[in-house]
Amino acid sequence: MAPNGYDVVVIGSGIGGMAAASLLAKKGVRTLLVESKERLGGRFSTINYEGFKLPTGAQLLHEQGWIPWLLKEMGLKVELRPVPRLFYRIRDQEYEMPEKGRLRMLLNFLDKAEADRGKIAGNIVKEVAASMLLNGIAQTMAKPETERSWTLRDWLLQYTDNEIVHEIMDQLCSSAIMGHSWEIPASEFFFFMARSGGQRDLLIAPYGSISIVEALAGAIKPVCDIWTNCAVRQIMIKQGKATGMIVEKDGKTLEIPCRAVISNIGPTATIQIAGKENFTADYLKQLRMKLRPSPCVLILIASDRPLCLDGKTALMITIGTRRIGAVVPLTNTCPELAPPGQHLLYSVGEPKSCLLPMDEEYEKQQCMLDIKEQFPDFEKYGRILKMEPRNIDHEWPEERTWNG
Repeated sequence: MAPNGYDVVVIGSGIGGMAAASLLAKKGVRTLLVESKERLGGRFSTINYEGFKLPTGAQLLHEQGWIPWLLKEMGLKVELRPVPRLFYRIRDQEYEMPEKGRLRMLLNFLDKAEADRGKIAGNIVKEVAASMLLNGIAQTMAKPETERSWTLRDWLLQYTDNEIVHEIMDQLCSSAIMGHSWEIPASEFFFFMARSGGQRDLLIAPYGSISIVEALAGAIKPVCDIWTNCAVRQIMIKQGKATGMIVEKDGKTLEIPCRAVISNIGPTATIQIAGKENFTADYLKQLRMKLRPSPCVLILIASDRPLCLDGKTALMITIGTRRIGAVVPLTNTCPELAPPGQHLLYSVGEPKSCLLPMDEEYEKQQCMLDIKEQFPDFEKYGRILKMEPRNIDHEWPEERTWNG
């Protein structure tokens, strides 16, 4: 321990905690990073299982996102590989999306599909609706704060009631913000999409997210102490300021003085160790109103041969499924994540409500039905390595609140 304690203690080694500790260490701030588990990284980590490197949560990065920025800021080079192609599977057909104009291409597909089904009198009718929708999206993204009173679904109904258009927009919404189109205000969706640039240019770490976490940990150790297997019991506060922590380490109770605390374990857990009495009534009210942890089912599938996309370095969005949306065949891009001759597929199942507790067994059943339908060779060549429901009270829900 530093002779006079620490300037800052960071609780939790998830990527948020690692980022905070990294930037503090770069400035020479005496920092202690404490992690209750043996492994660093939280839900941005990797575990070894039967020779596979399994993600504990997040796996895809955005090339223009803040994690590549952080690595550059810290002067670190960690191998990241692009996932250059995107496919949509709609009505059992796969369609590759161009780098630009993806939504336009999807709508063009819908033109033909609707004409074939005899619902409209030719493509020209749908083209008018498509142009109106695209113009509406552009205008709303330019001023996302203007649509605060409508859900995304209600906003979309201005332009179309086409069920596939609604399924596509819902999939975009739930994968980006972790909420369904009928749950999320249109303003939240467009604000996030405007800031994220549509979430293009995805990357994967070929040795798992832990390679990023370990690179950061190695860079900060000369300045920052890192304690694993260390549970924080209490944040000590005097006159509204953090003065230290009480932790359990190696079977001993230690009091660690510090000048500030950064918590990366979520607001609810932070309040538990700091005490409600140390937060304002307004802050607690805001948490009750705005904290929206989203449930999910994390799915990892091993197989003797690729189960989708024929080995292409790509990801796939499935439209019209029960639960599964994005499908990432990780080893198509990074074979290092599996033993030789094996393949690893990653997906997440979204329940019908991202705001309420889910029936975990029922959601697993629905995910299995999707898996068998979407991957016809699963029962012959595949097996479930992990299917983990993460309810709204789980330590690592899909998100602790809406993105953005």
